[in-house]
Amino acid sequence: MAAALKVSLRRKSGWLFALGFAWLLIAPVSWAATLTFPQPADGDRSRYAFDFDLLKAALAASQAGPARPDELSWSAQTMTQGRARLEVAAGKLSVVHSVATPELDRLLTPVPFSLDKGLNSQRILLTRRSLLPQLASMNSVDDLRTLRFGVLGSWSDRRFLQAHGFKTEATESFSGLFKMLSLGRSDVIMTGVLNVQQLAPLLAEASDLEWEPSLLIVLPAQMQFYTARSPEGEALAKRLLRGLQRLQASGEFDSLHSRHFGEQLSAAYGRRVIRLVP
Repeated sequence: MAAALKVSLRRKSGWLFALGFAWLLIAPVSWAATLTFPQPADGDRSRYAFDFDLLKAALAASQAGPARPDELSWSAQTMTQGRARLEVAAGKLSVVHSVATPELDRLLTPVPFSLDKGLNSQRILLTRRSLLPQLASMNSVDDLRTLRFGVLGSWSDRRFLQAHGFKTEATESFSGLFKMLSLGRSDVIMTGVLNVQQLAPLLAEASDLEWEPSLLIVLPAQMQFYTARSPEGEALAKRLLRGLQRLQASGEFDSLHSRHFGEQLSAAYGRRVIRLVP
């Protein structure tokens, strides 16, 4: 009886070991996550290429254990930033990048890491060639209040400008911004120094538009990742922060930022500065 019991226990132990070993083989597949990132409304993924590549790198840097690498993909549908934020809040998208605002911090879970190294606060103006002499004489916030700023309806810039007494003309189409400027319905488009190169293809078709060469507008703006305000979203936010901090410590963050934006930083050099908020 005792011998039979020992044989039975050995068989059970062997079966449990085999089951545990099999679980180790298949578990990495179940651990891998599929994450989605919003495709811009105009379908031009190059405008979000840095954010997408940085997100991939942060996920890889924060990968735990022997799990299969996470899959990161663009959303099936194009969408505005406003809709993307709502899709993340509803759990239909995994993560979105956006300028940080108190309202957004309440709606979503912020990842407190500056994706743009604070450079999104530095803006230059795109305008019609005929307005360049007028802009050359501007030196104050009050001077800028005489202009009509073209904005996308979902931009945080729209709310900021309106709250500080600036005139805005809004559209929901990215390409519509430039058409609106060409047609004289707005006077300027305020563009981050990191985004100058991305607009080159659009400006090639607008011979009447030029970059204003002497002004640098500074306003408070920091780009961050946001996830859903849910247990899963909060866990993802903590993981992304861990990955971003590791990329920063290793120098990979600076390297990636330089590859995407290095040539564009010179756009801010030697300009006279107007700060929209003292």
